[in-house]
Amino acid sequence: MQQLFNYFRLTGDRGYLARVPEALAWLESCKLTQTMIDENPLLKGRTHPTFVELGTNLPRFVHRYGSNIHNGAYYHDHDHRATPSHYSGGRSIDIAGMRQTWEQLSAMSDAAIQQMVAASPLRAGADVRALPKYFSLREVDFADLFADRVMATPAVSETDAKAVIDKLDPKGYWLAPLNAVTNPYQGDGPTTPYTGDAYRSKHVGDVFDTSPYDPADPPLIAPYVKKEQPQAITVSSFVANMGKLIAFTSPVPPQG
Repeated sequence: MQQLFNYFRLTGDRGYLARVPEALAWLESCKLTQTMIDENPLLKGRTHPTFVELGTNLPRFVHRYGSNIHNGAYYHDHDHRATPSHYSGGRSIDIAGMRQTWEQLSAMSDAAIQQMVAASPLRAGADVRALPKYFSLREVDFADLFADRVMATPAVSETDAKAVIDKLDPKGYWLAPLNAVTNPYQGDGPTTPYTGDAYRSKHVGDVFDTSPYDPADPPLIAPYVKKEQPQAITVSSFVANMGKLIAFTSPVPPQG
């Protein structure tokens, strides 16, 4: 539906909006129940199942058993409990917000649509328009590409910029908590069946599993123990810190 809204904004073709009410009605019909949310902490804040069964409109949930790929497997059924933490059984969908967007777009006059489409990045014209100056300060939004829009940089004060500099290590790098570590590779794991549930809803299996996991939230079984997240150099923190400094030193104002 969000893409249908985008196609309409690009082309002005009202046909892209025609069947949105049907889709909204379908989303209303397959929400997670309050019982499902109450009985599965991993569904908190979610409104809909990730997967819906064709023909019945019932939710299906992914599960896994075992402790590694050699004695376990993934499967799916209708049970909403004990879903994996690394792949959510639910999604958060703002039906009211999408309905409001549909109503606003549907109410546009022909003149307003013409004006909107005139700025569409699909519209052929003699003027060549530059892409946004930066692509890493935030996610480039669909609306940033229209001719009458400017992808402005976020506001960064001198105090904020100084705080970023002050966080530098004396050797000239930033440290940040590492929320994902892995077990060292030890070869294939055991094929002996594991019938417990210590790994069922965790990011990682036994010590033979090299999947990334948060050391502060490991499986609650030996030899795992909770540990503080180690400090490390991370790409995400580097990009975020550099982004603040770039936005401070070379900002792009909202009006260009």
